[in-house]
Amino acid sequence: MASHIASPEDFGQDFESIDFESAAARIAPHLVRTPLLSLPCDDRRIDLRGKMENRQVTGSFKARGACNNIACLSDEERVLGVVASSSGNHGRALAWAARVAGVPATIVMPKNAYPNKIEACRAEGAEVVLAKDRIDADVVTVRCAEEGRALIHPYDRLGTIEGAGTVGLELAQDWPEVEVVLICVGGGGLSSGSSLALRRALGDVIHIYGVEPIGSPSMRDGLAAQEPVVIEEISTEVQGLCPPASGALNIAICSRTLNGVLTPDDATIFAAQRRLVNSEEGWFAEVVEPAGACAYSAVTAGLLPDHLLAGRSAENPLRVAVTISGGNPDPVQLAAMRSGQE
Repeated sequence: MASHIASPEDFGQDFESIDFESAAARIAPHLVRTPLLSLPCDDRRIDLRGKMENRQVTGSFKARGACNNIACLSDEERVLGVVASSSGNHGRALAWAARVAGVPATIVMPKNAYPNKIEACRAEGAEVVLAKDRIDADVVTVRCAEEGRALIHPYDRLGTIEGAGTVGLELAQDWPEVEVVLICVGGGGLSSGSSLALRRALGDVIHIYGVEPIGSPSMRDGLAAQEPVVIEEISTEVQGLCPPASGALNIAICSRTLNGVLTPDDATIFAAQRRLVNSEEGWFAEVVEPAGACAYSAVTAGLLPDHLLAGRSAENPLRVAVTISGGNPDPVQLAAMRSGQE
């Protein structure tokens, strides 16, 4: 699905308060600048590189938004503490950022979240409240916020978008020649922030696509409706990319910055994860969760639009970057991937 691409002037009219450079300066002392590495790709017409956020502090890009939000709290908010709902990575990142800053944190998680992610939040000193499912977690979180805690939304919040967008800012700085960028989509924090940062830096010559599981197409449907659409039946098993709906702010930005949304199925995503976590082809093994391999899967499965590859060859390859957004897989699932028993 294609969408309108706005001019830089349009960006400024609606989202001028989003300052990626200032966010980058705030979070730099606490985070790492993740590398942009060549990834295995069977199509010789593609020069494929991955922005390796699985190597980020707390194991995902979520540390960027969490750190930025904590840095921007008022003195009163720091005393009362923060709360968020999360299936794992945002919760762990917020718990970490809050602990470093001496701020109390409450993380509300669905009880079916990966056990290692629940324990990771507790290990950072956060209070963890288990809800019956992802939707109930949002309800409990709102109740906690009404008691006075600052609600740090995992994607539908300017501070979160601003922090996540530093991924796109770094990508544009490290590879200004990039022609296509594919970004993993859950609620839309990474895709909205990074696509906006990329548009500001590189303009409309770059092609940017969100990638989300076909079993949870909340951004695809949200862009079609121009507002959040609750997915009535979520069928994907890719945790971390299946919120009830994409965020309103995220949809508003992505409607102007994305060229479209690609929707691989679960088998395709798990196959891409398998390729990243195994050291076949003489390549090194990464620790990547299924959600982190989603954007990569769109390339390995041949989902790039045909017109992008027209006239390309090994001598003149299409320069493509993908976000490898998280590296916190369930240990049992990772072991099964590496043993071939999944």
